[in-house]
Amino acid sequence: MRIAFFTDSFYPQINGVSNTLMYLSQYLTRSGIEHMFFAPDYETDEPEASGIPVVRFKGFTPHIYPDCRLSFPPYPKVIEQLSHFKPDVVHIVTELGIGWSGLRAARALNIPIVMSYHTSFDKYLQFYHMPYLSKALWAYMRWFHSFALVNLAPSRSTMQELTRRGIQNLDLWPRGIDLERFHPGHYSPKLRQEMGVSEEIVFLYVGRIAVEKGLRTLADSIAVVNQRYGQQVKWVFTGEGPYLPELIAKKIPNAIFTGSRRGDELAAIYASADVFIFPSGTETFGNVLLEAMASGLPVICTDSGGVTDFTENHQNALVCKYGSVPELTRAIVKMLNPHNRTILGARALETAKSRGWDAVFDRLMLQYIYAANPEIYSGRQVIG
Repeated sequence: MRIAFFTDSFYPQINGVSNTLMYLSQYLTRSGIEHMFFAPDYETDEPEASGIPVVRFKGFTPHIYPDCRLSFPPYPKVIEQLSHFKPDVVHIVTELGIGWSGLRAARALNIPIVMSYHTSFDKYLQFYHMPYLSKALWAYMRWFHSFALVNLAPSRSTMQELTRRGIQNLDLWPRGIDLERFHPGHYSPKLRQEMGVSEEIVFLYVGRIAVEKGLRTLADSIAVVNQRYGQQVKWVFTGEGPYLPELIAKKIPNAIFTGSRRGDELAAIYASADVFIFPSGTETFGNVLLEAMASGLPVICTDSGGVTDFTENHQNALVCKYGSVPELTRAIVKMLNPHNRTILGARALETAKSRGWDAVFDRLMLQYIYAANPEIYSGRQVIG
């Protein structure tokens, strides 16, 4: 089987989509399955994705998402590359520039199409003062996803939202975790010392530093907690994004900003923290939460979005009402108790251990097989 992927998000950009595609490529390579990515050229000094077949297209940086690249590849070049590769299936990962080009080319060449939905653009519009675009956005999404034999959603909550919005042919494609990369054994006393941590409890956030991640709520909770417990805690933010300057300007006295980290450095930051805090309510899944769980961290999250698929309040996480400063503050204070951290950390690790990547991708391969064989696709059973 040969699979072509069209995505507006890829390495070296770091996010849930690009990480998932990197793990997927490794799986396909081990399985001897030929594949190719059509992705943006980020024009950075970061090393290319070694050994991964990828065709890059130059683009521009959107104002509201400066770490992204939006590309509209020349149609003849896409047709030429796709015709030469001769895929059995085209998987369109994103709905914008390169994704749109992939849809156009796949339809022209009559190649079966699988799509996946990853980003809650509708929720993002609220944070960037553009809610008036919501109706037009969903009209476009319904049109775009109508061409897919199957539309894959990363969580059941996302499937429910897409169903409500009129997206059809839905199925579940959840996320996994690399249990070797993210592991409690990567704890580093040296790293804690370098960050100036002695006996303080380290609350860690990893992800894009942006308002849609609930960071204004977190900043307000930090202000409350610091009034009484400021000497006992450190707040570590790992990531980059447009809200970072405003967050730094708040001059939180016990905050540490590490910038973006990846690989072994990121794994060590997770394992060397004490609590993971993730106030976002816009996630279609929430990969970073699962990475924290695999690192043995107790986690604080919200009751909104894809994280609800694998978190349960007081069982393997403390789950707060999305956007509630009082609830988030109470959860933080509860995590100051070492007994609570130990119990919830152990249960979080158990949750992560049940979500290996290979099982996730085995399931995805069935979707590709169905799509490449339309004579059996009409009679397929939903895997979810």
